[in-house]
Amino acid sequence: MSNRTKQRRSGGLTLQLYTRALHPELFKILGSEQVTRRAYEGDIWLVEGGHVISFTAGKTTLTEVIVNGGEPLNADRHLLQTIPCRGEKYHETTVGPNVRYMISTQEEQLSQTLYDATRHEISTYASKRELMSAEGHNAEGAGYLSVLDIERRSHELLVQSFHLFDETQMVIKTQAIIEAVKGS
Repeated sequence: MSNRTKQRRSGGLTLQLYTRALHPELFKILGSEQVTRRAYEGDIWLVEGGHVISFTAGKTTLTEVIVNGGEPLNADRHLLQTIPCRGEKYHETTVGPNVRYMISTQEEQLSQTLYDATRHEISTYASKRELMSAEGHNAEGAGYLSVLDIERRSHELLVQSFHLFDETQMVIKTQAIIEAVKGS
């Protein structure tokens, strides 16, 4: 197995869906935002190595966790699904009577030149639009950039994420729509 393949497999993110909110102590939170609308409440956290979105409509809660590795977060109660963010994927589900969830994920491993240009472009875009972002080094010393572009609508939350990992030249993009279904 080539070194590049080993790096790719170790650098991927995993999507975990929970039917409850998760405790903030499970994460190293780098940025956060709360959203309150008539139809829902949301908590969005930019965490080291990914992000967390908790969405509550009525008595139904759905929490999206996108982080390094595939291990459940010592919170396997109420774990609905675990999905690796490899290649291109689309997933859709309904939770309870009133929450609809859709996500598309795209993982790309780029050449160093293309990675550097993409990182610069996303960093510039985040700065100009004043998006939630974090840049730094993880515990192993590898650099990363994470950006969340959040759109708050009356009945839905749209979150686009960009997670870039310098060591593996990996770029993972997600686009999630979490909707409070009207009339429920």
